[in-house]
Amino acid sequence: MNQADFEEARKAEAIYHNELYSDHEILEPGTWLSKPNHVIMELLDRLLVHKDHVNVLDLGCGAGRNTIPIALRLQHTDSKVVGLDLLYEAINKLRDNTNKYGVTDVIQAKEGDVEHADITKDHYDYIVACGCLEHVSSEEAFVQVLERMKQGTRMGGIHCIIMNTDIQEVERDTGRELDTLIELNLPKDKAFTILEKVYYSWNVLEHTTVIHSVDEEKYDTPTQFRSQSITFAAQKVK
Repeated sequence: MNQADFEEARKAEAIYHNELYSDHEILEPGTWLSKPNHVIMELLDRLLVHKDHVNVLDLGCGAGRNTIPIALRLQHTDSKVVGLDLLYEAINKLRDNTNKYGVTDVIQAKEGDVEHADITKDHYDYIVACGCLEHVSSEEAFVQVLERMKQGTRMGGIHCIIMNTDIQEVERDTGRELDTLIELNLPKDKAFTILEKVYYSWNVLEHTTVIHSVDEEKYDTPTQFRSQSITFAAQKVK
């Protein structure tokens, strides 16, 4: 993707998410924000079998769909959760939600680009990247982010990566396929190949694909977002 297309894709995503966070609340029925991802929560529970407190990094956290439930699960355990998102509106809404749900002592909300995130070495027990890595600028940037995530993880730590691949955007009324404005639209098999190569020395915990579709109001005409949504989780064992 050239720079002009990259900037257009970023702009379209920002507009869509800003309107979503403005019009809808997390953990309330009506959108995909209504509940946390179950795999993310199950892997957190897996960690807590052996640890009484953890440091968590939620990349592309948005308004806190996963960040808030993670923090609620970790209350009274001396754990800390960092939520990072590119959009000021998302981080502002996350801060509002930390107050609303009473987890201001657990969550640190930070505005920043996942692609250039400064991840403290050997600091985190759990890193979540849900729906954000398809928004980096290139395959090379994708790998670089994964490597920084690895360096920032303690022994026994877990990564949970949920990523849209093979993305299509179609007009709901006509079925006409649009030029997809997604920064990194990898084929499913290519994404898994990269992940398996990067995490070759880790223990793979999850490796699944589901067909995903959601109605969006992202352009002038109503559209449907379609993808192969992959979930890949791995644990640092050496």
